[in-house]
Amino acid sequence: MEEKLRLYFLNNGYYVTRGVKYEFEGNEITDIDLFLYGRVSGITRERTNVDIKNKKTPKAFERILWAKGLQQLLDFDNCVVATTDKKEVVRKYGHKHNVIILGGNFLQKLSYDNSARISEEEFLKFLNLFKSYKQFRNFTWKSIYEQSKSRLLNQLDFSGYNSTLITLNYFIIKCFDKQKRDVAIRATYITLSHSFLILDYILKDVAFLELEKRKSILSDGFKYGNLGQEGVNRTIEMAVKIANSKISTSQIKKSLDTSEMDILKEYYSKVEVIKSIFKWAIAFENKAFDRELKNPNNLEIELKGVLALMLDYFKINRKNFFEQFNL
Repeated sequence: MEEKLRLYFLNNGYYVTRGVKYEFEGNEITDIDLFLYGRVSGITRERTNVDIKNKKTPKAFERILWAKGLQQLLDFDNCVVATTDKKEVVRKYGHKHNVIILGGNFLQKLSYDNSARISEEEFLKFLNLFKSYKQFRNFTWKSIYEQSKSRLLNQLDFSGYNSTLITLNYFIIKCFDKQKRDVAIRATYITLSHSFLILDYILKDVAFLELEKRKSILSDGFKYGNLGQEGVNRTIEMAVKIANSKISTSQIKKSLDTSEMDILKEYYSKVEVIKSIFKWAIAFENKAFDRELKNPNNLEIELKGVLALMLDYFKINRKNFFEQFNL
């Protein structure tokens, strides 16, 4: 049922992620069956949590309370309860509390053709084959992917984006390992997809600013995260005082103020790029779950181009990366 509804919402233009863990400071609180993200307009985004219960005793009223509470905790725009319960009173109760109800009659009519996509279970099975022994403290690739998904719930900001880039860099490098290549490609595509979704949410607030102002905000966020340059400077000054360090605050600030992020700032500040980012997020999600995996050389020109940009940012030779898939 989760896969059925995932396909339904994908076909309706949403970005959809399944089985997202909601965590707080390393503690797993619950998981969300489906997370929906929609681009309503240039400045408006819509986030929705979907609770799915495909059981003989679905406890629909309880699920409505749970889904509504989670929506409010996450500050989402909508919530949906999909339930096998067909009673009209359930729909009325949901309507009373602004919860969208997909009832038993609707669920029975859902068609399902998964011939083009692998399921979440198949995807997780692939990722569980490998482990990161150094960079991610013995985490399986499955766990690394779960962390990346979780950032979509409450880290749609610069810090979330920068963390996702670390994961993306890791999986791109793993593409050079022949034994892990196919799974690493899928992991690269989905992580790149997550990074675009986060970036889309960030850019909605700067899209209509003057170009130089957009560049300034992006540069500040890419370099310093959510704190920004002023916040990082205050933190550095306080830390130096507490540690009574011989290293001056100006030396530390200078080491952080590099030009490495300029390639991202220049590209993602363009209006035509801002308009395309949500589309790229959906496209790479689709590539990650495509039953017939497409290697990077065979990507559409636009998608290959944005992947190449990230290779440039990570200082990974484009030619070496793409040529390996011809061997």
